Amino acid sequence: MGALSGAVQWWDESQLCVLVVASLVVQYFLTFFAGGRKFSVPSWFRFAIWLSYLGSDALAIYALATLFNRREKQPSSNGSRDLEVLWAPFLLMHLGGQIFISAYNIEDNELWTRHIVTALSQVAVALYVFCKSWSLSADNKLLAVAILIFIPGILKCFAKPLGLKLASFKSLADSFDLAERTTAVNREEELQKYVQEARTFVLDNDNESSDSEKLYVPEMLFVDFAYNYSSRLTNLKSFCGLDDRKAYRSLRDGLSDIFDLLYTKKSMYDNDNPDCTGRDCGGASTYLLSLFLPIVAIVLFHISHKKAYRTDDVAITGVLLYSTFVLELCSACILGVFDSEWPNTVSQRSILGQFAHNKRHAKLMSFATLLGCKDLLDQHWSMESCQSAKNITELVRIHVQEGWKDYITDVESYLEFNDIRGQGQWTLERKGCYGRLNWSLEKPFDESILIWHIATDLCFHHMNASIASSQTCREMSNYMMHLLVANPEMLMPGSRRSLFAIAYNELEDILEDYESTLVEEDNVAKQVIDKVKYAQDTSTKETFIYDPWLLAEGLMDLDGDKTWKVIQGVWVEMMCFSAGRCRGFLHAKALGTGGEYLSYVWLALAYFGMETFPERLQRTKKLHLSVENRKYLQTRGQDVASPSASRGTEEEITEALLTSQGDCAVEIVVSP
Repeated sequence: MGALSGAVQWWDESQLCVLVVASLVVQYFLTFFAGGRKFSVPSWFRFAIWLSYLGSDALAIYALATLFNRREKQPSSNGSRDLEVLWAPFLLMHLGGQIFISAYNIEDNELWTRHIVTALSQVAVALYVFCKSWSLSADNKLLAVAILIFIPGILKCFAKPLGLKLASFKSLADSFDLAERTTAVNREEELQKYVQEARTFVLDNDNESSDSEKLYVPEMLFVDFAYNYSSRLTNLKSFCGLDDRKAYRSLRDGLSDIFDLLYTKKSMYDNDNPDCTGRDCGGASTYLLSLFLPIVAIVLFHISHKKAYRTDDVAITGVLLYSTFVLELCSACILGVFDSEWPNTVSQRSILGQFAHNKRHAKLMSFATLLGCKDLLDQHWSMESCQSAKNITELVRIHVQEGWKDYITDVESYLEFNDIRGQGQWTLERKGCYGRLNWSLEKPFDESILIWHIATDLCFHHMNASIASSQTCREMSNYMMHLLVANPEMLMPGSRRSLFAIAYNELEDILEDYESTLVEEDNVAKQVIDKVKYAQDTSTKETFIYDPWLLAEGLMDLDGDKTWKVIQGVWVEMMCFSAGRCRGFLHAKALGTGGEYLSYVWLALAYFGMETFPERLQRTKKLHLSVENRKYLQTRGQDVASPSASRGTEEEITEALLTSQGDCAVEIVVSP
């Protein structure tokens, strides 16, 4: 009991020092490592950042509460209390947070009102405790030190909810230009002109000489706003003319800029933009005060009278002053030189790989089954990510460019290319195997993903995988399976995560007598093929494993090189199809947890002038221009581009087309 009472007494005397120092350590950790969320970091390190983000506020608030309780319990006759209350403004600065993390999840930005209430209450507590506890006999220089730290402390404390508010979706939506009334008489005609001009540019664009600086920063896309046709055409012309390296860099920069806008305070302190808004100048002013006022406070602290105070309190106060200055100085240096790019990683997951992994760790999985957490372990297990984002993005660029050149000719083909032709049918048609393999794409999208994923693995391990494209095909396949398990809402609204678990259980039933010592994916694939190839029982033929074998068999009957070209084309189309049906909000949300490669594809499609999700929702059900009128507009569009075309002539043609539409309507299936 004596040791316990001694520990309790020590905690009562030292808890404020411990809390203040711990809060300072957490601030340093966030300053140096919070920006690491943009990189491909281990999950435990991301967890440490999350824990520090939550704990930073908790420690500072707990320390202020402890300071308040000390004022209630102990009178201020001891001069040492003056130095303790001097720590209150430092805690306010800690509550203000650091530049490189303002929010951890996208939902944090929407809670800015709660943070305003927290800031008001904590500032009130700090000022109350300071005014009530400060001794009138204390050195006035120490009082000046407190005031100099209170100024940036209060400003930073309120800058945090302001930053969250500015990054909230409502504020982002309101920050764009006021909505303009659509003046077009016929939206279809406007779209037809855009399609024709965009296609003409893509066909004629042989020289890569565009400037990526002309690309619009994609804030509007992340709040599900659509660019007008002139802005989309500008993006297309800028992006299409870039080489692969610059194009990929522009996508990485776009995602990185959006991350900074939504999850950091970097934009509040960035004055590189000549159009300095009140938001930028206010943030920069707060930061300059936080950097230079502690210097004056340090000088005053050194020339003040401190002999009446405890040595420990004097030392901690000095540490806080110097550490605060160094912390702000480090933030300035990091902000000046730190220009991180979005990671090049593509997450991976394989059903055969998970089976092999669980077999290698059979004892651990048996123990997890007893505890009832096997499904949780399966869900969080994933393969090592690959560094192939650039290669896959190049395939997406080629696919969309070929679409503009070989498929899109008018509005109807433009909308169709963004719909059913995005699931893989176009590749099957071009490669001459539509009739034989199309059945695999007629199923629900999540089932098609599962079937093609297993079929790709079977082909990869059964055929000669030395072909260069085979590895890329497998990486795309594994990534789409990762989306189905980890982020099904991004893959497609209504995607069923449970399909993976069902298929895995069926795989275990088929390989229930699997006892090979070679627990590798290629060996598992061979065992699967041996089991299902000659299967006669109905139970095997009615599983999610049998259909992939039928598909793999059809693919392997093709020429080896053609097989992988078909698989590659289908996966690229599926990625584009999925990316075009994912809300901007989900892409923004994913950035906070490391991002998804699908955001690369989604942004590339937008830069390439493809139809965005909000445009698809607002699409009319029927096309009203007849085929003849669309062809006439297509021909006329080339003449209108010449200087001799007059406005009156365009209006007359438009009126003639509107009156001649009649009943010539072409129905288009709307695929949300």
